[in-house]
Amino acid sequence: MGEQWGFYFDPNSCMGCNACAIACKNRHGTEAGHVDWRRVETVSTGEFPDYQETNVSLSCMHCEDPPCVDVCPTNAIEKRESDGIVTIDRDECIGCRYCGWACPYGAPQYGEEGLMQKCNLCLDKGPGAGADAESKNTQEDPLEPACVDECVGEALHAGPIGELMDLASEAAARKFEQNPTSVIVEPQTGEEGQAAANVETPIPYQG
Repeated sequence: MGEQWGFYFDPNSCMGCNACAIACKNRHGTEAGHVDWRRVETVSTGEFPDYQETNVSLSCMHCEDPPCVDVCPTNAIEKRESDGIVTIDRDECIGCRYCGWACPYGAPQYGEEGLMQKCNLCLDKGPGAGADAESKNTQEDPLEPACVDECVGEALHAGPIGELMDLASEAAARKFEQNPTSVIVEPQTGEEGQAAANVETPIPYQG
């Protein structure tokens, strides 16, 4: 497989402004309401006086072994060999929603036409776009994901995992190596610099 592309996320720099989610909607022209390729959730941990909230920006995780691919009855979902990005061929999608039930992150979304759509790491613009796009690894000037472009706190980055590892702290790199995915997440630190929340906990979509 070509080098895996993915995201790097630092919750310590995320201010929960939702600029990433809005930028994603604007670029891909997704429907208003509950069609969110990217969303920001707030995770609460502890009790007063040790209570803490963590903002988590979530989209498709482009999993190493995607459960959505395994359950798709028409093979409409593909884990691309060329760059590891998970895409959907909407000409093959029948709108059964098995992928939505299988995904622990709530990434698959469904508009009024009932077909699946989700983050394609901005291979191209629009629902279903990018399934036949050239590998990110061979594109001369790959399109920067809109969420990364508009991230006010520079909490989000995208690229080949090897490059993203250069941004990671020792703790984030160690955690990633123990459980490699396509998203590198910094541990959140409290006032004393101690890890305060596990932001990799799957958060089902509630919309």
